[in-house]
Amino acid sequence: MRKQIAIIDPFVKSPAIFCFNRLINLLELKASYHPPSLFGIETLLKEKDHTIAYVVLGSASHIHEKLPWHSLLADFLVNELKKNKPVIGFCFGHQLMCHAFGADVEYYESEEVKLSGKRKISIAMDQWNFKKGEEFNLAVTHRQVVRNLPPSLIELGKGLQNDIVIHQSLPFLGTQAHPEASSHFCQNDIQNLNFEEEKLIQADGERLIKRFFEYFQLV
Repeated sequence: MRKQIAIIDPFVKSPAIFCFNRLINLLELKASYHPPSLFGIETLLKEKDHTIAYVVLGSASHIHEKLPWHSLLADFLVNELKKNKPVIGFCFGHQLMCHAFGADVEYYESEEVKLSGKRKISIAMDQWNFKKGEEFNLAVTHRQVVRNLPPSLIELGKGLQNDIVIHQSLPFLGTQAHPEASSHFCQNDIQNLNFEEEKLIQADGERLIKRFFEYFQLV
């Protein structure tokens, strides 16, 4: 039976194909592509017996929209986590899953200002294979943040607010950042990065993603 990771692209404007390609090249694993905004969780259900882990990308969608596929996707992933299948979420994926576990997702500022650029995130404690004081420089572009974590979630990375979160007992990590950011994403969605900053956030993003997959012995 073939084994693969599922890369979930919850886009509402245009598919994150360049980020998808970067993840495949980075992890060197077989992967399947799933757009829940088009097909709900139908394709995920068809592939779940072959899937060993999930990656949830960012989106221009927001939790407060309460779209039908939001709850379907979150419930599906919580069930897969309970089967000990690792899930890592970026930006919207982070917010979706933290909200599913009971956290609040709110605009960081009342004016709904977009926060965009490079953010330094420091690891707050020794946990999994992350070390206290370790730093990651990552790309960010968002208006909302995760607040009021329930007891089941831990703030692992401190930057702006709950920038890296893990679950106490389930194999979940979420980050408000975009460690998967491709050069196309940096130049078209972030825009205010110079060449050195782009290379730095891609190197640190790669390091973060690989740490997660290495901890769960997926690579």
